[in-house]
Amino acid sequence: MDVITVDAAAEDNGLAAMLQGLLGENIAASEGKRHDFEAIGTSFAVIAPDAGVAVTLVFDHGRCTIHQGVRPSTEVIITADADRIPSLSLLQIRHGLPWVLDDNGRQFLQSLLRRQVKIEGLVDLPIPSLRATARRAIDLLRLTRVLSVNG
Repeated sequence: MDVITVDAAAEDNGLAAMLQGLLGENIAASEGKRHDFEAIGTSFAVIAPDAGVAVTLVFDHGRCTIHQGVRPSTEVIITADADRIPSLSLLQIRHGLPWVLDDNGRQFLQSLLRRQVKIEGLVDLPIPSLRATARRAIDLLRLTRVLSVNG
């Protein structure tokens, strides 16, 4: 049984195929990335509005199913133009955290500040559960480490 599957409705979605390949290659190549992958239990949507594509990655502690579109149960939504999404995998990871002191890291921070990359759902207002907020933030960090090709 494959740990990363693409739902039948998303089989023709290029973003789904790219994320499936990147996740699969990275967890096969690194025990640390595999460990992070197995710890993720959050659902993430990735939306590229300029290309008109969206997928939801539903993680279940060692399994990931990639669905077409944004599912109602999605917890964290990442929105960026199609050309910015692959660049997110170029973030360096140092000491377990994204490194923002090199060119890729600075460009990522600038994209966040300019709202060219949006991350929604980390904090719900009012905050119903600090535990849920912390879990989503930690899982986003884990996902960043799993997707990074530079760390």
